[in-house]
Amino acid sequence: MRSVAVGVIPHCALSIRNPFSNSINEMITTFSMSTYKVGLKVYSVLAYTSVHSLDQSGRHAVDSAHVHLLHLITVAHLVQVLLTSNMGTAKGSQEEELTCQLYNTLRKHLGSVLPEVASWQLWRCVKAGVSPFLRCAALFFHYLNSTAPPTDLLGTGPGQWEALCSYLSLPSNPLQLYHNQQTLLEPLIHSWCCHSSVRPTLQGGGVNRFPRESNRLIDLPEDYSVLINQASSFTCPRSGGDKSRAPTLCLVCGAMLCSQSYCCQTEVDGEDVGACTAHTFTCGAGLGLFLRVRESQVLFVAGKTKGCFYPPPYLDDYGETDQGLKRGNPLHLCVERYRKIERLWRQHGIAEVIGHAQEANQTLVAIDWQHL
Repeated sequence: MRSVAVGVIPHCALSIRNPFSNSINEMITTFSMSTYKVGLKVYSVLAYTSVHSLDQSGRHAVDSAHVHLLHLITVAHLVQVLLTSNMGTAKGSQEEELTCQLYNTLRKHLGSVLPEVASWQLWRCVKAGVSPFLRCAALFFHYLNSTAPPTDLLGTGPGQWEALCSYLSLPSNPLQLYHNQQTLLEPLIHSWCCHSSVRPTLQGGGVNRFPRESNRLIDLPEDYSVLINQASSFTCPRSGGDKSRAPTLCLVCGAMLCSQSYCCQTEVDGEDVGACTAHTFTCGAGLGLFLRVRESQVLFVAGKTKGCFYPPPYLDDYGETDQGLKRGNPLHLCVERYRKIERLWRQHGIAEVIGHAQEANQTLVAIDWQHL
């Protein structure tokens, strides 16, 4: 995606008649469509410094250029939510009327691809869909600028939505952003809706819905013998149906791999690596979590040269693991242990665990992790 130095846009670039500069128009047009299938990310906020900044007196002031950018990104997200939401029927208030107005604009551009639905359901879906984005943006600005949030935002009371919008210099009804700048935003929304990938994506299904669910590791069977049977029937995909000596299950996507075997080595960046290491680059951006089924052992891999073993989430009746399956006791899934592994993965703590493990046990450094 073409980068735009939004953070250094001078105020003079924002005329009174058109508060969005051409560079922002271009950035948003590219940004909104390139992120259509994966959802808006708070990373875009890195393109500008802050919503709240300190003026010469030391008081917090609002940078209008940055606010305009946040407003425009919010409108783009509102369009995403409306395009990808499933809704039913009934009737509405001012918020619902403005939501319906934007939705009808989208229907005008996309026709029968979007169903005719009720305004109350539209507003409810918009509010639920855009809330996670606004919360992430508020957290980002808080830690970036140390701008104290209002007390209402720290609780769970009914005024949290209004406090969140106020903290981000947004109207309590974000649809007013579209209503107040309808003439300016209409060509942008038209270009988004008429993008070649939008209509086929909506018709084909499988689009991301908002609010998006958190990523999860795969579901594991309660009885470990189910995995043993699955591994025993797994054959190496490259050796003409031979049994795999080290079947390994990816906990992120559920793929069974032929690990620690020369037959399934793949070249990555000019270097031969094992099936697990190669899989991490297509499944986890270089980081992987695996269960070595015949060893009852969890494998963490980060890149080509770093890895460690981690206690499995399966325990026997005495609450102990059986790494290597030496005792042969029946093993059952410990949900709490598996959720701990999932939390490490969600919180990007796998690399840290690997680092601590290699510091504590130098023999792990000598293992050729790239061949697993």
